[in-house]
Amino acid sequence: MPAAAVERATAGWEGRSAARRLGAAASRGRLLQRSYPPGADPGINDSLVPQQGPNYALAKRIQRWRAAVDRADGGTVSFHVAPSTRTRSVTKHRALAAAFAGAHHFDVEVFEPATANTLLAALLVHDLHAGRPAHPHPWQDEAEAAVHGGLWRTPYAPRTVLGLAALRGAVRV
Repeated sequence: MPAAAVERATAGWEGRSAARRLGAAASRGRLLQRSYPPGADPGINDSLVPQQGPNYALAKRIQRWRAAVDRADGGTVSFHVAPSTRTRSVTKHRALAAAFAGAHHFDVEVFEPATANTLLAALLVHDLHAGRPAHPHPWQDEAEAAVHGGLWRTPYAPRTVLGLAALRGAVRV
């Protein structure tokens, strides 16, 4: 993650409310864990959601590996971090739908499919016209134009607030 995202998450962690500090302590550290260790540079954000399953995780890794190989071979690659999006596959899963409805309580914006599609299409067109990225490492290319919706800047590790977001969002679903 870019330094600015880690800095924002760190500031949020240091300024978190007494209620959230108490919640973390009451859960014995299982909930509301820090998103990045102190001084992380670059920061690594684990945003995989167990409910999506191992096949989803593997498919996403294969996409990244293929893009990295093609890029290293001199190919034109357009590979971006897409935002959390209210797709049918997500909203049909009640727990994920509730978590998405409560995500804003943790400063994460969930996009509508049409918005995400338009934004990523615009990034694709840009990449095709701009040519190869200038960064020495593929992760830097991804970080440059990532559409993370705040997920990288939240003070909390995503997996440790997913259940809380679902509880907060359940009243809206």
